[in-house]
Amino acid sequence: MRRINVLAIALLLLLSGCRLNRPDDVLSPRRMEQFLYDYHLAQAVCQELPKEEKYTSPAYIEWAYQKNGITKEEFDRSLVWYTRNPKELARIYKRLDNRVDDEYRMVSRSLSQIEKKSFTIQSGDSVNLWYLDRTALLNTSAYMNKLTYRINRDTTFHNGDTIRLSMYGTFVGQDSLAHASAYISLSAYYADSASTADKLLQSSGDVELMLVLDSKRNLSSISGSVNYLDSTDNRTGILVLSGMELMRYHEKVKPDTAKITGSELPAAEL
Repeated sequence: MRRINVLAIALLLLLSGCRLNRPDDVLSPRRMEQFLYDYHLAQAVCQELPKEEKYTSPAYIEWAYQKNGITKEEFDRSLVWYTRNPKELARIYKRLDNRVDDEYRMVSRSLSQIEKKSFTIQSGDSVNLWYLDRTALLNTSAYMNKLTYRINRDTTFHNGDTIRLSMYGTFVGQDSLAHASAYISLSAYYADSASTADKLLQSSGDVELMLVLDSKRNLSSISGSVNYLDSTDNRTGILVLSGMELMRYHEKVKPDTAKITGSELPAAEL
């Protein structure tokens, strides 16, 4: 019995010695997780700011510190400890990833309910048809790597109308060795065919795609998607889409010449 007690004590000492001894001045895993969530959110907002508002970026970062009641020194000190204990840091980012996935699923369910409702298109010579949120975040998660839209034809569409999709894409936190990209498409479907304009966005910048509806065939629907592409499965990389618009112009109201930045794939008759 005495021998068993000695072995039990030795085992307990061994197990306690294997535990990480986190200093008192290092943030707990839960506080570190919450701060990193707010910090990355603030960084994404800063990346989206127009040039004339970039000077406000420090205020967004400071918001993350104030919200969590910590100082930059406390965060830096904690980050040093967690980087020296990468398994602990990996657990934190795994929970962050799950949290983002859960929140995106909730948003997706809400959006799907919106899409199921009847969508009434306004009349007029030029109308913005975009019915989803004008800002979106995409990453490599299966729940966050694609955005789709679809609008069925109604009486406000005319043969020969011009359809223009526009947005601004900002890549955040990309791997320096393997850059991410995004494939963006705009398609017009007819009874027996379709016409598509698309673009491969490889760096932050404006995106504008334009289609002119067939003058003789009746439109069935307009649809398209934004697909985030990253072969590295880099979960810290994000594509921020902002200012999304889907404009419809009647033939007598022509939009300005579409501005295309980056490499554009040619429109194709499918």
